Amino acid sequence: MFKIILKTLGFALLFSLIAMLPFIHDIIIDKQFVTKVWVPDLGIEKALTDPETGYVYGYSKYKVLIYFFLLHIFAAIGWIGWALDAKGKPYKFFLLIPSCMTFYTTLMILFDTRRSSFNEANTKIFLILVVNFLLMVFYFYRYYKKKHKSD
Repeated sequence: MFKIILKTLGFALLFSLIAMLPFIHDIIIDKQFVTKVWVPDLGIEKALTDPETGYVYGYSKYKVLIYFFLLHIFAAIGWIGWALDAKGKPYKFFLLIPSCMTFYTTLMILFDTRRSSFNEANTKIFLILVVNFLLMVFYFYRYYKKKHKSD
């Protein structure tokens, strides 16, 4: 009984933390864009700030960077969660397309490549088509392999 309660409490806390991801920037940074006193200074903001422009990875403030980064992580978790929940559904693999694109955008934020050709619409459309094609091939390969195995 205690294990069930502990497991339920753990999942509740995990889902609460995931639900708070887009709002963590409001918790750790105040309205004047200053990191709150209780947040340990690990030098991340200073390391990510361009000394010439004062921008943090192309964003105006550290708070904006954290917001967009955690918002994309939140979206990726949602898409992956839906894909994991869709066991046995024919559309399961195609739920990975928006998940892959959200992960791709998160990597672009992380590596500060938003102003490069990697962020152009043509590149993203090409990636969506390639991922879609690869997932279709993988899906049909598994489908026919499973069907021939049962025959």
